[in-house]
Amino acid sequence: MSRIDELKKQFPELNMTIFDLFKRIDTTSTYKYFPLLCKIFGKRLNIQTEYSSYDRERIDSLKLEYHEKLLNKGVSTDGLTDNELFFMYYLSDHFNTDTFHTIKDFIRYMDRNQIENKDVTSYSTIDDLRSALTLASMKELTKELEGQVIKEFENEKWLVVRPLTFQASAKYGASTRWCTTYQKEKQYFEKYWQNGILVYFINKVTGYKFAGYKSLSGDNELSFWNAEDSRVDYLYVEADDYLYPIVRRILGSDKTNKQLCSDDIVNQVKKECGYNIRKMLIGEPMDNRPIFEEGHMVGEEIGEMEVSEHQYVGEDMMRMEEQIREEIDINIVSRLREVTREHYPEDSISETMPMRA
Repeated sequence: MSRIDELKKQFPELNMTIFDLFKRIDTTSTYKYFPLLCKIFGKRLNIQTEYSSYDRERIDSLKLEYHEKLLNKGVSTDGLTDNELFFMYYLSDHFNTDTFHTIKDFIRYMDRNQIENKDVTSYSTIDDLRSALTLASMKELTKELEGQVIKEFENEKWLVVRPLTFQASAKYGASTRWCTTYQKEKQYFEKYWQNGILVYFINKVTGYKFAGYKSLSGDNELSFWNAEDSRVDYLYVEADDYLYPIVRRILGSDKTNKQLCSDDIVNQVKKECGYNIRKMLIGEPMDNRPIFEEGHMVGEEIGEMEVSEHQYVGEDMMRMEEQIREEIDINIVSRLREVTREHYPEDSISETMPMRA
C-alpha cells in the first residue's frame, strides 16, 4: 500500500469526492441518476457556464487571477484544465490563506534544512508549524534588524521587543496573522506605530508569540493578541509570572513606538509604508469634516501649509476605506434582500433583519 493510500485510509474525510455526495442522493443500484446529477452539479464548476455573462477577455483575466492566487498559496497549477483550475481555486478558498502561507514557509525552511525538528510526523497543528518557523526565523535576525527594535527584555527564554520599522515588525512577527505584519496593508503597522505602544513577546524555546498594544491617542485601548490574531486576556497567554511586571513597565510608557525612533528610522517607515508627510488644509480635525464637496473640503479655502506635527495620508485613507466598506456592505445587503424577495417572496425578508454580506 502506497503512502497516499495509507493516508486516505487514515483520513477518509479528506478522500471524499462529489461522487460520494451523488451516491447519497442516488441510492439506486445502477446509479440511474448519476448522469443527471453530473450535468446539474457540473455546471456550478464549469467556468464558462458559471460566468456565461462574461466576455472572453474577462474570463481569461479571471483564470489568470486564479492561477496567481493558487501559486501564491503554494498550490501548483501545472496541467490543470480550466474547470479543474476553477474547482481547485474554489476548494482552496474554503481555507484561510494564512494556513497555506504558513505551510509554504514551513516546507521552504524544511527544504533549506533550517528547521531543527525534521520529523514531519511530529507536527499536527498549524500552531506547531508556526512555532517551528519562529525558532527558525530567529536565527535569521541580523544586526541591522536588531537596530530597528527597542529590546525591552531578553533572557534565555523570552525576547520582548517594540518594533520601530515595518521590516522589523514583519520579521519579529513572522508566522503570525498580526495585521502589523501584512506586506500588502502596511498602513496597519503605521497606525499602531504612530498611535501607541506596540510590543511583541517571543518565547525563544517554544516559538510561542503574543503581542500587546496600548493606545496613547485617547481611546484607552489595552489589548493582547495571540498568533492567530485573536484578542485574548493576559491571563490566558502562555507567559511566565515574572513577565507581568515587565509588561506593566512597558505598557506604562508615555511614548509611542514612533516617538522612540530616530529621524532616519521615521524616514524609513515613511518609505516602507508608502506615505509622505502631507501638506494639508489647516482647520477643524479631519474626523469632523465632510469628506468632499465638488472636489474640495467643505468650508475650506484652497491653500498649502506644512503641518507642524507629521501626519500621514494613511490615516485619512483608512477612515475613507472604512466608510466605503460600510457603504458597499449596505448596498450588497440591500441587493441580496431584493433578490431574495424576487425568488423567495414567501420568506418575507425584513429590512431590519441582519444579513451578513
